[in-house]
Amino acid sequence: MLELGLLSDLAPSERREVVATMHRHTYATGEVVFHEGDTADSVHFVVEGRVVARRSSEQGDRLAYSVMGPGQAFGELAMIVRAGRRTATIEAVEPTVTLALAFADFERLCAKHPEVSRLLVRLLAARVNRLTEALMEALHTPAELRVVRSLVSLCGVYAVGAQSRSPVTVQLNQSELAELAGVTRPTANRVLRRLESGGVVALDRGRVTVVDPGALRRTATVTHPLGHA
Repeated sequence: MLELGLLSDLAPSERREVVATMHRHTYATGEVVFHEGDTADSVHFVVEGRVVARRSSEQGDRLAYSVMGPGQAFGELAMIVRAGRRTATIEAVEPTVTLALAFADFERLCAKHPEVSRLLVRLLAARVNRLTEALMEALHTPAELRVVRSLVSLCGVYAVGAQSRSPVTVQLNQSELAELAGVTRPTANRVLRRLESGGVVALDRGRVTVVDPGALRRTATVTHPLGHA
C-alpha cells in the first residue's frame, strides 16, 4: 500500500478505501497544479516528485514559502470550506505524481466511516505546526541562520530513502532558497559561499548539493553559524 504519511493513523481498511477514491495526477517540471485564487475542491497527496508553494506579495510577486515531497499533502483547506479559494499557487519543481481526494468524496467517506474525519485533523495540525515554526523562525532567528535551517529542512524533503550521512541534492536555485528563508538573495549567496568554503555544500547552477548533512545540521544549532556576533 502507498505510504502517504498523513494517512498512517487510519485503519488499513479505511486507508484502502480512501486511496481507492483518489484520482492520480501527473505533472511535468514547471507545471502548475493550481493557482492562487482557484476554486478549492480537493486535497493532494504527493506520491513522487516535489512541488513548491508560492503566494503573491503586496507588490504582485509570487514568493516561494514551502517545498513538499513524497508523503506530504497540500490543499487541505478544501476539506473545510466548500467552494473556497486556493490560498497559494502550487508548481511542480520536478516530474511529480499526486493522488487527489475531492471534497465530495471526503464527505461521503466521513459519513460512512466517521473515523476518516481524523485525517482532516491531522492535515490541519500539520499545517498549524508548519505555520507556527515559520512564524517563530521569522520573528526570532537571524537571517543567516534561517538560510541554514531552511537548507536543513529541504534536506528532509529531498533525502527520501537516502542515508542520513549521504550527500543530498536540493534542486532549487539560490533565489528560491532565499525566498524560502525569507532573506535577500545576496544574504543567501553569502551563507552558501561560506558553507561551500567549509566543504559543507557544493554549489551548481540551479541546485545545491549538501555534501555533509551532519555538519549542516550542527551549523543549524549554532546561534551565529557563520561567526558573526
